[in-house]
Amino acid sequence: MDRKGMKVAAKKAQRQHYWMIVVICLFSSVFGVAYASSTLSVNINISVSTPQTEDSTQSNDMYGVLRDLAIGNEDNAREKVKQNQEQIVNNDTDAMFGRRRGVIASLLNSFASGSLVVAIVDAVNSVIHNGGISIAVPIILSFAIYIFIWLFIQETYRVVMMRMLLEGRSYDKLPASRFLYPIHTHAWPRIAWTMFVENVFLFLWSLTIIGFFIKQYSYRMVPYIIAENPNIKALDAIRLSRHMMKEHKWECFVADCSFLGWYLLNLVTFGLIGIFYSNGYNAAFFAEYYVYLRALAKDNGIEDAKMLNDEYLYAKADPQTLHTAYADVAQSVAQLEQGLSPAPKPCGFTGILSEWFGIRILHADAVNRYEEYREDLHQMQIGKDILEGNIYPGRLAPAPISFKFRESRTISADRSYSLVNLVMMFFMFCFVGWVWEVSLAFISEGMFVNRGTLHGPWLPIYGTGGVIILVLLKKLREKPALEFIASMVLCGYLEYFSSWYLEMTHDGQRWWDYTGYFLNVNGRICAEGLLTFGLGGLAIVYLLAPALDNLLSRIDTRKLGIVAVMLLVLYCADQVYSAQHPNIGAGITDYKGSDTSLEAPIPYEISQRSNGLP
Repeated sequence: MDRKGMKVAAKKAQRQHYWMIVVICLFSSVFGVAYASSTLSVNINISVSTPQTEDSTQSNDMYGVLRDLAIGNEDNAREKVKQNQEQIVNNDTDAMFGRRRGVIASLLNSFASGSLVVAIVDAVNSVIHNGGISIAVPIILSFAIYIFIWLFIQETYRVVMMRMLLEGRSYDKLPASRFLYPIHTHAWPRIAWTMFVENVFLFLWSLTIIGFFIKQYSYRMVPYIIAENPNIKALDAIRLSRHMMKEHKWECFVADCSFLGWYLLNLVTFGLIGIFYSNGYNAAFFAEYYVYLRALAKDNGIEDAKMLNDEYLYAKADPQTLHTAYADVAQSVAQLEQGLSPAPKPCGFTGILSEWFGIRILHADAVNRYEEYREDLHQMQIGKDILEGNIYPGRLAPAPISFKFRESRTISADRSYSLVNLVMMFFMFCFVGWVWEVSLAFISEGMFVNRGTLHGPWLPIYGTGGVIILVLLKKLREKPALEFIASMVLCGYLEYFSSWYLEMTHDGQRWWDYTGYFLNVNGRICAEGLLTFGLGGLAIVYLLAPALDNLLSRIDTRKLGIVAVMLLVLYCADQVYSAQHPNIGAGITDYKGSDTSLEAPIPYEISQRSNGLP
């Protein structure tokens, strides 16, 4: 075994796909699949259920609730739920890692306190009027949900991770669509079943001290084997892993120990070294180790080694094979090349606006022609990458991955937007945000609350956030990971500044307060808000804005311009009036004593995020 050579190859693969591997390992850490120490500070807080008081004589957590329901002591179960909820609020002393308010906190608390289980009992009982069944249903449902998350997400992600690492070591480009590998191969249930069988075997071996440690290494290659051939049977994959690891367990153990220094450094740096380097390095190394064992298995004629039949995962297919498998793609690329007419890049002020900010003044024909030309080039490059072997040829896999060549630019994100369309999208985002928050308030609190500092049906922070993502992050559209991070940072700054500005200009009055939310900063921004901004930014850039732009472009420009001007006049008038008479009241700025008070037992998750930029 050339461990040094494997580590050199691992570093090379990591450099080639650095950010993708960072994301792969980060998901693995968050899901609890591997490298959990890198997110330990968050996981510890999330995993805490309900702190017990010193004089507690019984378990008051979710399991105690389930036990009482199972034996028919429903009143005691409800009392425990109440105690759990009170303990969560009383023990919520961490300003940043709040557990009192917000979507994340509500989800954590509903599971931890057992309130979700009791709610399901009530719902089922109201329908079937059978206490025994109504108690059994939530218990079974809770167990089923747990099994699904553990098996179809956590355990399946092990296979996804190995698949992406194996592709990344051989190919120049690693598409993000591989995160859906189990779905695209139609092998999700089979993969989950194989991982389930492996875990059953490991559990049985854990009943013996020696077997527990040995079998951890015996079954080490199972996820890699499934990643290569998801059609393999569960027992065949386990048996093949055992044969591959025979006489290599100590060798693998020593390889694990060689990363001990990195593990310690990861703990010292609170997981940062792991997230940005050592986790990816370790994952890439063991991908190389699997390739090494696979080659030995092939050379030694190990039983079932013929099932490791994804040859193109390790060596690129010849051009003729690729052109035969992707004949339709080759034809589409040839047609584009023949009919493609180069368009000059717009210059001057118009070119700068288009290239750097994604803004078109009116409907500039030069910008349209250039963007259509660039999109055609992009489509041709995708086809060429497949035909030239830069991307793994999914159609040639043991479990084929379908691929459709797209020539249309109707949903392309690489475009510029006219000023009129940007103004209209601003108001659309403002209105959608207003409807969203008003609707949630009505459902949650049973009353109409006009959100925001303004009096009209718009929340400017939604429109402003959407537009600045489109304008200021134009250069990042080709890199979704950076677009996601930049959207969180940009919108987080916008929300923090808006909160501070409104408070400074309105005598300390706050329009929203995230105190008690999980991972908040001074009550102005919180983790779930930033996550929403990031996901919303991706949705706006890659889906909503292109679709709205297509729709708005069908409308007569002059008529659309008139509507945009009228909306701007009404909006400015509302801003002037609200500067002197801001929208305030219960559920908007009044927290204590209102339905949106911090003391409410089940608070509305974004009841205080109601702002408008002056």
